[in-house]
Amino acid sequence: MLIPTKYDNLNFNVLILGAHTIRYIKQGKHNIEELFQVLKEKHKVDLDMFFDIITFLWLAEIIVYKNYSITLSK
Repeated sequence: MLIPTKYDNLNFNVLILGAHTIRYIKQGKHNIEELFQVLKEKHKVDLDMFFDIITFLWLAEIIVYKNYSITLSK
């Protein structure tokens, strides 16, 4: 669920992790595998959560996915 409640751990919310993902993309982490490894190491994100984050950012038209590379939309 995207809308946090008072019982949710915000460290594992898609909105918060999406913000971290955008920050890593701005730092130059454009390869999808490299981005997953950074989120896995620093934020304990599993593969299902990573797909939720990428899907959310793509649906909101924040990122563009092309040829195993993720960039920010213009």
